[in-house]
Amino acid sequence: MNHAPTSANATFAATLCDQLGRDGLAAAFVAPGSRSTPMALALIEHDNIAVEIFHDERSASFAALGHGLATGRPGLVLCSSGTAGAHFYAAVIEADASAIPMIVVTADRPPELWNRGAPQTINQTELFGAVVRDFVEPGPPDELAPGEWRAVARRLWNGAVGPVPGPVHANLSFRDPLTGTADTLPDQMQPVVASPPPSPDPQVLDQLADALGTSRGVIIVGRTQSEFTDVFLLANELGWPILADHRSGCRIDSPMVIRHFDALLRDDDFAHDYRPDVVLRIGEIVSSKAVSLWLTASAAAGTTVISSSPHGRLIDPESVASLHFEEAGAIEHLLHLVEPDPNETWLPSWEAADRVAEQAIATTLAAAGTSEVSIAQAVCAQAPSGAALMVSSSMPVRDLEWYGPKRDDVDVFANRGANGIDGIIATATGIALAGQPTICLIGDVAFLHDATSLTALAQRSIDLTIVVINNDGGGIFSFLPQHQLLEPPAYEQLFGTPHGTDLAGLAEAHGIDVYPWTGAVDSPEGVRVLLAKTERSSNLALHNDLNAAVARALADQREH
Repeated sequence: MNHAPTSANATFAATLCDQLGRDGLAAAFVAPGSRSTPMALALIEHDNIAVEIFHDERSASFAALGHGLATGRPGLVLCSSGTAGAHFYAAVIEADASAIPMIVVTADRPPELWNRGAPQTINQTELFGAVVRDFVEPGPPDELAPGEWRAVARRLWNGAVGPVPGPVHANLSFRDPLTGTADTLPDQMQPVVASPPPSPDPQVLDQLADALGTSRGVIIVGRTQSEFTDVFLLANELGWPILADHRSGCRIDSPMVIRHFDALLRDDDFAHDYRPDVVLRIGEIVSSKAVSLWLTASAAAGTTVISSSPHGRLIDPESVASLHFEEAGAIEHLLHLVEPDPNETWLPSWEAADRVAEQAIATTLAAAGTSEVSIAQAVCAQAPSGAALMVSSSMPVRDLEWYGPKRDDVDVFANRGANGIDGIIATATGIALAGQPTICLIGDVAFLHDATSLTALAQRSIDLTIVVINNDGGGIFSFLPQHQLLEPPAYEQLFGTPHGTDLAGLAEAHGIDVYPWTGAVDSPEGVRVLLAKTERSSNLALHNDLNAAVARALADQREH
């Protein structure tokens, strides 16, 4: 049955929102536009879907990403027709690479206006290519049977939360007029019944258990599907150290957790002497290049490297793993299969080396005063229990991983799927909108890169503290060969990229309170920015001093 165009648009959009809400959608992030009016109205009229308006499409999409990171459920992001959807692409890529559920909705003009020079009309069909889990383009609502409308919503939901979570894309064409009143909605569908995850392959589990029956092994844990308690039980059973980043949930206060593994593995003698028989990598990679180089060298020397595949995604950038396994449920099952051969000195020697490194680093940092490293430490240490910490790529995520304290009561997030600096403020905003007090640790270039996310930020009812490390440029490039190989003018032009921007003035222009960094985060209340001024050259020197201090301390330990 055909509806009049006015009510067909409204009824179709209301049906999609009703079904998505029933399936579990709780938040939508909307960038203003005309062609998306039917969906925007349906969203704000839905009692159980919270709607947040973002002036910039990229900000809206990264806020939806943050919602997915914090809740594990998809947020919906909506925009108008034309180039608006192209600004979603970076967040869609990150959602794909990190397996974050997201429902992307682009409004479109009707097909009769395609390829005719109509304004705000581009080819939006499969705009995101193979990056999305599914793509639907049902056509104008007045040409689609109402009995099929709910199936469109269910398909989007199932695609976003499926075995490999990620982004899905709906391109919805609407004819004029775009406003109207919804008629009676089609009959409801049956609720979604979640399928139990498949059990791990018993043959693979037996292979894993056999491989883990050695006295000298190491567990490396990044962001993971596995429960941190299962990882610890397995490590304790095996007597192996854990090298974990904060996103894993495994960076807890236990001597088994080797806090300063990056500094330890930068020491050639330590890296050689502590080559394990087996490395079990669980989840995504850590950011430390020293770990990656150690894995490569160890595998070449005969170490067996085992890599998990979280959500079915291969994690083995060094191409050194000889055994891969699907991660879901595997660690829990392994606990009942392993027959450990513990070495009484292996784990204690790692723990002793970590204590030596901790003392050397603490002494060096105390003499250096305020630094990018001490800021990262303070932000993590002072975050209130139950808070979220969003860490930008480049140096902040590395400083936190390499030197940050052990915390098991703070949720740490970072966009490490594609490792970009896109949308960091917006991602933190999405996390905060999900209900957690949130601290965002970010560099100045990433802050400027996402400056549009400051728009109307002060008006949001969230607790978000943004700690900006301002070294007037791209600090991470100081650690790369370009810094040594290029003449200073060329290096500064291409990589140092000083911006000279008044960051306080920029934030204050948006009505955001700005304070200088004093060494304290306190409890994040409302929206505010803390500015910490540092120097790129001294930051490079400090990191070199820290690594040298650890190397000296390890040498002293070996002599005694």
